[in-house]
Formats: sequence, C-alpha cells, structure tokens
Amino acid sequence: MSKNTFDLRASTVRDYCSYCGRLSKRCACHQAGSDLQRFMERGGQAYTSSRREAPYKRGVPPQIKKTERRHLQKQYKIWYAALAESNGECCANCGDRKDLVLDHVLPIAKGGLSRLDNLQLLCATCNRVKGKLAIDCRPAKHRE
Repeated sequence: MSKNTFDLRASTVRDYCSYCGRLSKRCACHQAGSDLQRFMERGGQAYTSSRREAPYKRGVPPQIKKTERRHLQKQYKIWYAALAESNGECCANCGDRKDLVLDHVLPIAKGGLSRLDNLQLLCATCNRVKGKLAIDCRPAKHRE
C-alpha cells in the first residue's frame, strides 16, 4: 500500500447523525415522515441537520440496561417531582400536561445513564414517537 493511499484513508472523516447515531449517509432522519420529523412537528419545531464525529455507544450489555432501569424505578418519584418543579409540569416537546413520563435524553440503549441531568418530562405520545432518538427538549438553562 502506498503512502498516499494510507493518508487518504486516515483523512476520511465519518459524520454521524446526532439524533439516531447512524452514519449520515445511512440516516433517514432527514426524510419526510421519519420519527424525527414527526417528533419535531409535534413540538412545532423545524428539523435541523446536526452531526457528531463519533457514533453513540453500541451494544450496551443487558446487565447495565437492567441496572439503569432499576435505578430509575427507585428514584422515579423524586426525579419526576424535581423536573416538574424546575421545568414546569408539562411536556418538554409539545407542552401537553397529560400522561407525563420521564424520558432519557440519551437513551440507555445508546449508553445514557439514569441520572437527573439525563432526564426530561415528555407526554406519552412524544415519548413513543421519540423512541431511541437522542433529542434534548429541555429548556436551554437546564442542559449541560
């Protein structure tokens, strides 16, 4: 292999979608009717393309997922009350006040942790549409 070929490969930068974590060229977030588009429309926002330099963590072991979910269950009432007090008791995306649930900004499946700084309040519909996308809907003052 020549030196030029090696340099060409080393300089190749891969872009990843900041919402789903896939390679940008394989991402479907920009397509009309995607989960992201539906989520953004529900909150009255427009889709903006956003890239990451590295993919999200993949293959989180089941033991870690189980531990994180158990930790969330134990602290659920305390964290719900804290978020409702600081951000208001409404959906961070659409503003609805019914059927609110705690949602991980960075999902457990992508390496997110069950901590107060990784949680937001979403209505059940927004949470279902968001799925495993990494979308932070909290007000700017509450983001890290």
